[in-house]
Amino acid sequence: MKNIALFIKDFKKGTEISSHLVDIGMDVTFSESIYDLPHHCKVAIIDLNEEKFANKQFVSQLKSQSGVTLIGYIDKVTKGILDDYKSTGCDIILPKASIEKNIKKIFKEILK
Repeated sequence: MKNIALFIKDFKKGTEISSHLVDIGMDVTFSESIYDLPHHCKVAIIDLNEEKFANKQFVSQLKSQSGVTLIGYIDKVTKGILDDYKSTGCDIILPKASIEKNIKKIFKEILK
């Protein structure tokens, strides 16, 4: 089983995403900080709408200290936001509306 960290405070969105991940055999942990990552974590999903997790320093530290694949989602993706978060360590940035619909496809690609 693969360990996935969710940096999501929105209860509804977190439940929806974790449910999809559990359906495809992932072990999900809700995390609040870099130190909450599960053992052998491969991927982290970050709610970039949440002030605590949208902090570019947090994203950069998470990437540099853990080396996990980072998937961020935000209400609306613009070129500026895409460039900013890619440069700080996000591997994939998606609109909030598409994260849930595409999560299974994304994980099949990432964990090949």
